[in-house]
Amino acid sequence: MDKSVYQSELEKLRFTKSGKAALVDAIMARQTAQKPRRHGRWMKQGMAAALAAAVLVGTAAAVTLSLWENYFGPIDQGQQAVMESLSGGLPAAVTSDGATITPLDAFGAEGVLYLMLEVEAPAGTVLPELDGEEAVYWFSGGVAPEVRMRLEAADGQELEDMSYSTDITCLEDDDPTDNKITVVVNLSADQNLAGLTLHIPGLWKWGTDNTFIPIFTGDFSFPISERMGKGSTMTLDVDGVTTETPWGPITLKTLELSPLGVRWSYRIDEATAKAAEQAAEKMTQGQSGMAVQSADGSQMEIEVSITPDAPMTVVLKDGTEVSASGGFAGEEDGLQICSGAFAAPVDLTQADHLLWGDTEIPLN
Repeated sequence: MDKSVYQSELEKLRFTKSGKAALVDAIMARQTAQKPRRHGRWMKQGMAAALAAAVLVGTAAAVTLSLWENYFGPIDQGQQAVMESLSGGLPAAVTSDGATITPLDAFGAEGVLYLMLEVEAPAGTVLPELDGEEAVYWFSGGVAPEVRMRLEAADGQELEDMSYSTDITCLEDDDPTDNKITVVVNLSADQNLAGLTLHIPGLWKWGTDNTFIPIFTGDFSFPISERMGKGSTMTLDVDGVTTETPWGPITLKTLELSPLGVRWSYRIDEATAKAAEQAAEKMTQGQSGMAVQSADGSQMEIEVSITPDAPMTVVLKDGTEVSASGGFAGEEDGLQICSGAFAAPVDLTQADHLLWGDTEIPLN
C-alpha cells in the first residue's frame, strides 16, 4: 500500500513496532501507603509502606520513561523535567464492549499532545507484532466519521475549523502473544488542544490491500486537560525580521515557541512572490507533456507551485541544532501560517537562539 496516498485521508496515522507498560498498580500502592496511622507501631509500618510505595512509583515512572525513550530516543534530565512540567493530569481508563484503553502518561503544549495508551483487547484476542509489510494496527476503520479517530468539542461534535494530524506509534512489545499493546498518540493542531476530547472508535488491522479488519470497536473518549502545558509557550517580538530565500526575502510577522515545537507567520514580499511564480512557470514548461495518474485513473498534467519559505531551528548553548519539522503550512489574510514539531522535547533553558533560514533570532 502506498501510504502517502492515504495518509492525509486517515489523519496521517503511522504505526511501527508495538509494546506495553503498566502503571496502575504502583499508583494504587502509593494511595494505600498514604493512609494515616494513629499508633507508633503502625507509624513504622506506614513509613515502610511509604518507602515501598515510593520505590514502586519510582519503578513505574522509570518504566514509563523507558517507554518514552523507546519513542523519542535517549531523554536527559532536562527533557524529563520538561515533560513533567507539561503534564496536566491523566484522563480515566475507558472500557467498552470488553476492551479497555488506559492512559499511562500524557504531556503537551498549545497545539501539541503526546498521549501514551495501553490498549487491551477483549479476552481471548491476541495482538501479535505487525511489521507493516502486510498490515498495521490502526485506530480508524476508514474515513467515515463513525469509524475515524477524531477531536471533538465539549458538545461531542467534530471541529470543522481546526486543522490537525494524528500520528500513532506502537511501542516495542515484550509479549506479542497477549492481548495488549502500548501506543503513543501524537496530536498536532493549528489551535490549542486543551479542553478538547480525543475520540477513538476502536482498533483495526489496515492491510496492504487497503482493507480494514476490526479487532474491536467501542466508544473511547479521552478529555485533554485544561492544564496541559499551561504557560509553557513564549511569544517573541519578531515583526519585521527577514530572511533570504532563493527567490528573495520573506518577512516574519509572529512567532510562538514551546518546548515541543514552534508556530510562526510571515509575509512573502511582492518581488519574491513574482520571482517564485516565474520560476514555477519555467519548471512547469520543462515538464510539458508529463502527467501523473490520479486515484480515479485519470491523467493529470504536472503543474509546479513554489511557496518561498525557510526552515526554523532551535540552537542550544552547546551548539546542537534542533529542527522543527512536519506540522502545518497554509495561508490566512495574506500571511503564510506555519508550524513544526521537534523530534523530542527541548529544554528551552538550554536554548541560545533560533535560526530562521540564515537569520539568527535571539531568545533573551
